[in-house]
Amino acid sequence: MSKQLLIYNEILPLSSETHRNWSVEIKDHSFVSEINSVPLVSSEIVQVARELPVIFAKTAQDGDFVPLAVVGLKRGENLMLDENKRMALKFVPGFVRRYPFVFANAGQNENLTLCIDDTYEGWSKDGTEGRRLFNDQGEQTEELKQTMEFLRDYQHRAELTSVFCKKLADLNLLDPMEANIKAKEGSDEEGFSLTGFYVVNRERLKALKDEDVLDLFKKDGLELIFSHLQSLPNLNMLVDKYAKKGASASA
Repeated sequence: MSKQLLIYNEILPLSSETHRNWSVEIKDHSFVSEINSVPLVSSEIVQVARELPVIFAKTAQDGDFVPLAVVGLKRGENLMLDENKRMALKFVPGFVRRYPFVFANAGQNENLTLCIDDTYEGWSKDGTEGRRLFNDQGEQTEELKQTMEFLRDYQHRAELTSVFCKKLADLNLLDPMEANIKAKEGSDEEGFSLTGFYVVNRERLKALKDEDVLDLFKKDGLELIFSHLQSLPNLNMLVDKYAKKGASASA
């Protein structure tokens, strides 16, 4: 089954009739086990950058830039899941925390439809496990109201992120990069390259006009840029995890 929005199998509108007795429990993060990067909103960059490499990539749909947290070195492999299939992070990005909920037609109109991935294994269709979505009268529970508020805030932050990334593109600050991952000494596996990502060019950043620097500063853009740049050495942590995983698999 092909994925929608990277991790969703089947996105369907939430209905107080169809899903009145449903409840949900997030037992682990296995639903992100096959992605090697997680989309971020700009307000998350500073926190995520303390633990993971934060890079930029172009979307397949329109070629706009988006910030991503790198969690794996190869397609289909998330190195940041622990033995319990949970993200081994102090801060888990909102993209992960919002699952299995999502707004449909995000950014296209004001009347967004709350949807769910009804294939998620954490659903209890008789309401015996986890958080109920509706009460017996079909009214939203406080838990569902909080979820909707979180999604509205996430959507707002996603729109601000688009503005930030467009600014970086307009200032011509982003350059394509390639990371060469060397095989561990003594290993039979060959090295490989990590491609398709972009980073801020330090020299062009230094060469910006004063008014552009001031504008970035006032909108917290400089803090986000420096956090992104300072996060790049975290790639070494992923390389170590990848090497350890390979060593344990061959043992």
